[in-house]
Amino acid sequence: MTHFFRRRDFIVVIVVAILSVYGLEAQARREVIVTPADQAAYLAYAKQMHDSGYTVVGRRNRMPVFPFLLSLIYRPGLSETQFLTRAQSFNINLSILILLLLFLIFRQFFPTFHALALLVMTTFGVFVYRSGLAQTEVLFYFLSFCSFLLLVRMLTAPRWWLAILSGAATGIAHLTKASILPALGFWAVVFLGQSFWEYRAQPDTRLREALRRFGLLLLVIGTFGAVISPYIRTSKQIFGHYFYNVNSTFYMWCDSWPEAVAFTKAYDNSRGGRDFPPDQVPSPGKYWREHSAAQVAYRLGHGLKTLATRSAKATGYYKFVLLFILTAAVLASRQRQLACRLIAENPFAAIFCFLFFFSYVLLYAWYDAIVSDSRFILSLFLPFVFVASTLVLGLGKDRTFALAGRRVSFVELFAACLICLALTDIAYNVLRICRLIT
Repeated sequence: MTHFFRRRDFIVVIVVAILSVYGLEAQARREVIVTPADQAAYLAYAKQMHDSGYTVVGRRNRMPVFPFLLSLIYRPGLSETQFLTRAQSFNINLSILILLLLFLIFRQFFPTFHALALLVMTTFGVFVYRSGLAQTEVLFYFLSFCSFLLLVRMLTAPRWWLAILSGAATGIAHLTKASILPALGFWAVVFLGQSFWEYRAQPDTRLREALRRFGLLLLVIGTFGAVISPYIRTSKQIFGHYFYNVNSTFYMWCDSWPEAVAFTKAYDNSRGGRDFPPDQVPSPGKYWREHSAAQVAYRLGHGLKTLATRSAKATGYYKFVLLFILTAAVLASRQRQLACRLIAENPFAAIFCFLFFFSYVLLYAWYDAIVSDSRFILSLFLPFVFVASTLVLGLGKDRTFALAGRRVSFVELFAACLICLALTDIAYNVLRICRLIT
């Protein structure tokens, strides 16, 4: 099977076919399936940008990159319904470009057949359910994945141009959705730890190498700061904090969405918070004062349970994650030394990946009390399948199986399983669309 995927023209035909089917399904879903109402906020922000000549200051709830893109397709006189339709179609078209870029990225790191499998599962297991909405998630999934990948590469093969790309990608991702900051913080700590370790291990060149790595760290942070500088300066001038965002500043310290809404109304009615009692503003200190350790543990436990069970169904991303986890567990249990060796080859990258997934799962579990939606945990999907693919293929690349009288490599068989699982989503959406049309 592998020799078929060495032909560039064959690969192009397959990718075009996948994206064509996806485009048809995504547009059909947009037309026949009722979408959530919270898209109106992005449309309103985009319209304000256009009408104000891009001088409007948002409420620091939604970040500006996606509304800016929507403002480019807005035209005066469009009704809300017309603008919504145009924005949804734009997001689907944007997602097609993103999927093409993702395939090119996957192909740089994995065999072509596996890269195609990752494309198919991402296309029909995640994007087809999110791209028909005028929301920032699809764009953020891609940008945050690029940021994650570049930061990991900085731990395995640091270069000055890679540092610039890492900082720029992280900055753009932050301006798309304000949840990338923890990842940058974890990376900086791990990078410093790696620098200290190498400083001790290489006494002959340690000073020069330490200075080089410190310069790379400053280059990442500096580029990130340069990209977001205009936005955070405005936040400081108007809201008093460089990284002010209502979600992380206030909402996540409430117990529920109704409480967050009630606080917002009261806060806005008190002259932008100037007359609001300071001790009643949601904050970490207020939350710890008013809640016991048992309540904190219950909130986290309930959130983790919800994250783990919300999408336990045949359609969507869940089945792919389970397959990766089960396959990695089986292969690692049978080849423990190889698994340890693979991790030991890039220990600090492994540490960063662990901190990344562990911390974000906890953060999303905590925030689940406010907004319960799979769109948050889905931001980890692309980083997860990339890391899991690296581990699974590393453990199984030399294994083969007898199938129908011929030897099939593990890599081909695993990719075929991923594609077969994705057929579930393709068939489900075709049947659902046909049912709604008729």
